[in-house]
Amino acid sequence: MALFYTSGAFIQQCFAAHRLCLNVKKVGLPDKILLSCSSCNLLHRLTLRSLTARRAQVEGRLGEESVERDASVSFGDCFASHPAALAMSEMDVVQDRVGLRCADCRLAYDMDVALFETHQR
Repeated sequence: MALFYTSGAFIQQCFAAHRLCLNVKKVGLPDKILLSCSSCNLLHRLTLRSLTARRAQVEGRLGEESVERDASVSFGDCFASHPAALAMSEMDVVQDRVGLRCADCRLAYDMDVALFETHQR
């Protein structure tokens, strides 16, 4: 039987120690995202309360542009067309927030997480 933990501590440790090894593995919108860590061989499942999208801030520009499309549609499109461009950009287990960025679309996705689960492979 595989072990699983319902704490954000494990994904926070992966993010702090080897954030480039965290990849979006599977998306079950509107509320499930599975991240895989290739360094420690853990799967992190996020159950979301909300998902918002915004234009990533570009140097030399002030303010942020709003995104007209639904955030879950944009995120699903990013994952379907260029999953390698999605990278974790911020992590806060105290406020239950995770941030992902898409390098190709220049979108930042802010996620309010209801439940962190870590599965050992």
